[in-house]
Amino acid sequence: MRTPKNVAGALKRVNKSEDTSSSTTMGSKGSDATATATAGDGKGGGVMIMPQRPPVYGSRCQQVSSVQCWAHSSAGTRCTRMIKSREGEPVPIPYCNKHLESGDGALKVVDHPFAGKCLVARYDLPSKYRIVFWGKRGRCANCSKEDRAISFYPPDSTTGRNKDADGNVRDNYNGVLNPGGTGDLIQYAACPGPNERQNMRSTFQYWGVRNGDVGGLEFITLEPVQRNTQLCHWYGSGWWSARGVKRMDVGTKKHPAPLRLPKKLGAAPCKT
Repeated sequence: MRTPKNVAGALKRVNKSEDTSSSTTMGSKGSDATATATAGDGKGGGVMIMPQRPPVYGSRCQQVSSVQCWAHSSAGTRCTRMIKSREGEPVPIPYCNKHLESGDGALKVVDHPFAGKCLVARYDLPSKYRIVFWGKRGRCANCSKEDRAISFYPPDSTTGRNKDADGNVRDNYNGVLNPGGTGDLIQYAACPGPNERQNMRSTFQYWGVRNGDVGGLEFITLEPVQRNTQLCHWYGSGWWSARGVKRMDVGTKKHPAPLRLPKKLGAAPCKT
C-alpha cells in the first residue's frame, strides 16, 4: 500500500540510524531474548513466535529512545530493525517503516464471507503478543460513513505513558487515528459476535505527540491464538447502534473466532 504524503513526511523524519537491512542480525548484546522466532515451512511448522518485551517507559525513558521492531516477517523471523523518534515522541511506534507499510507478518488479512476482510494469525501466537494499531491523526468522521478509526489520547511527552504514577488515565482526547490508506492490519480485526469473545484488546498505551501526523495504540493477545484463528476485539456496544448494524457471529469453519465461555453455575441452594 502507498503511504499517504502526510504520513510519509513523518516517516522520513526517522533517525537515519534505523537499520534498513532485513538481513542484519543483532549481536547478543542487542538481541531480545524474549522475542525470537525460528523460520519454518511457511505453514506454521517449526515456527515459534514469542511475546515481545515492551519499550522502556517512565523516568528512565529518553527523548529519542530506540526500540526493536515488534513485527515478524511472513516467514516467522523477528525483525531486527531499531526505531527512533519520528516526531519528537519519547517512545516511537514500535514498527519499522517497512512494517508500518506491510504490517506484522505473523498476521494476515483474508477474505470473509460477509464482513469483506478479517484478520487471522499466520502462525500460533502466544498470550501477551503485542500488535500495533496505527493511523493518521485527524478528526472523527460521521458515523454514516465507513470508518475504522480509534480515538487518540497522546501519552505524556516525557514518560511516554498514558497513565500517571498512581495509575490514573490521561484524559486528553486529540482526535482519532485513521488507518485508511496505511499498512495497518488491526483495522481488519472483527468484533466478536453474541456467541463469541475477544482474544485481544487495547492496553490504552498510545504512541505519538499531540497534534502530530501519526499515532499508534498497543493491542495485546489475551490468550494463545492458534494459526488461522481470527483476532477479535470488542468495538463497544455503542458502535453497533450508532451505525444501525446488527451484531453477528463472525467465526467461519476455515477461520474460527473464539467462542464465549459457559457461565459458571452458582452453588445449589441448601435444602431445609
